[in-house]
Amino acid sequence: MILNVIFSYNRAVQLDYLIKSILERFKTDSKIVILYHTTGAHKDGYELLKKKYEDKGVSFVERKPVFFDASYIKALNSKKDWKFFKEKNLFSKKSDNFKGLLQKIIRESNCEFVMFNTDDGFFFEDVIIPEEVFKIIRNNPENASYRMYVGENLEGHPDYIEKKDGYLQWDYYYDKAFHHWTFPFSVDATVYHSKGLLKHLEKMVYHNPVTLEENGYQYITKNKLFRIGLSPIRSQLVATKLNRVSVDSLNPTIHIKPEFLNEKFLDGYTLELIIPEFIDNANIVPSEIYLVKDDQRELIYALDDQGKKIQSLLGIEGAKEQLE
Repeated sequence: MILNVIFSYNRAVQLDYLIKSILERFKTDSKIVILYHTTGAHKDGYELLKKKYEDKGVSFVERKPVFFDASYIKALNSKKDWKFFKEKNLFSKKSDNFKGLLQKIIRESNCEFVMFNTDDGFFFEDVIIPEEVFKIIRNNPENASYRMYVGENLEGHPDYIEKKDGYLQWDYYYDKAFHHWTFPFSVDATVYHSKGLLKHLEKMVYHNPVTLEENGYQYITKNKLFRIGLSPIRSQLVATKLNRVSVDSLNPTIHIKPEFLNEKFLDGYTLELIIPEFIDNANIVPSEIYLVKDDQRELIYALDDQGKKIQSLLGIEGAKEQLE
């Protein structure tokens, strides 16, 4: 079974859209856990989600403030690690238990495999992971992963990618250029061996999903881990660039305010995105965005020049170039 940990902050309506796509599209046995934190009126949005999915097997775990997270002890191996710990966690007014909580969720899940997702994602194709992929990861628990947001349909798909029976395979360290196929760690739709990944998460310093990916990439690249890249033939997930909620990220978006979306969600509206028929990018600006309630369908965004400009910034490197 795959443990699917979804990171979410103040985006209940977008999280709802992702969960619906997982329940509809994910055909491989999985367990969904929402690891979230929230502020103000957004809390009501998550309470609404809990009620909506309480009989669907979806669990919600909220991050909590702490004076310091004891899970950092195994990760403090350099001056840089100590500096990060003191700035982001030790007696910080904004510190919480994200690192320890995530590792506990994985450790206690009894799931052989784990993947992460962020609440701006959307599965647009059915997900059926070949058994051979699980076998490869099982036999290489610290050296293989399966990524669902890449495929041969994406712009910049390298010619060295091998096409196998039902999946693609490559070496993350073969190419020196910076793009999706040389980025061996991601918090979006990538399946890892739970114990193989957990061993290294315990040794990393991170305090939220952004620094998990940033510091995780640095750590994993330095140690040449997860060399074997695997993916479906065609990508199955896109990140939808509606807004940005983290101050640690500079990813370009069209800035639809989370507060506005939350108000509409509490009023009974749900999200509907119109995405391109042919996907050639892992990050997209939807051509149209609707809010739907009963027989009402309210258009709140149509692709404009600013949206086209933002889409043009989301190239083969995706938003990951902002993490350097």
